[in-house]
Amino acid sequence: MVRRIMVFVFISTFILYACTTTPSAAPEVDHSDLSSPTPTEIAGGLPVTPECPDHFNGLTGSLEVQVLVGPAEAVGLEPTAIGEVPFAVISPSAPYILEGTNAINYESVLEEQWGTYSVFFNMDINISGECLVDTSGEQLDLIVKYSGDQLVEIEAEGFQGEYPWSGTDEIAISLPLQNGATTRGEGWQFVLHVD
Repeated sequence: MVRRIMVFVFISTFILYACTTTPSAAPEVDHSDLSSPTPTEIAGGLPVTPECPDHFNGLTGSLEVQVLVGPAEAVGLEPTAIGEVPFAVISPSAPYILEGTNAINYESVLEEQWGTYSVFFNMDINISGECLVDTSGEQLDLIVKYSGDQLVEIEAEGFQGEYPWSGTDEIAISLPLQNGATTRGEGWQFVLHVD
């Protein structure tokens, strides 16, 4: 028992000694003789955003719109409704804002011995956006908003059916400012024409 007490006292004394002789935090360094750092300047300075060129003022053109008409394609009729949306820059200085609007109308009829299959498609399109310059060059950033309706009529051996659809949506697109620049997605394609 005495031996255990002695071991305990020894261990306690060792721990106490170790804690009191542990070195303190690193000594303070006198920084008074150090000069303050000089800011480093990058050659050429900060990146500069290119300015919009003056020829954006008065820019006109059109956006060719091609829309897949699914019910027409299903029976072998012309599958695409095509139209042009003319646009013009409406602001005389940066930011150069452009706007345009037009409609696409499509009608096609399949006539067979069993009857007829008719597709009617109408879409109103508004485009708005901005001419700008970025690291890749001059481009148009556009929002294409559309609302449309479609009607499929089927007449066959005493049967007559009508199948309407309507909807609205918008698509954000970017095009380089070049004639023939094209972008496409599911069921649509846009081609830029600049005057």
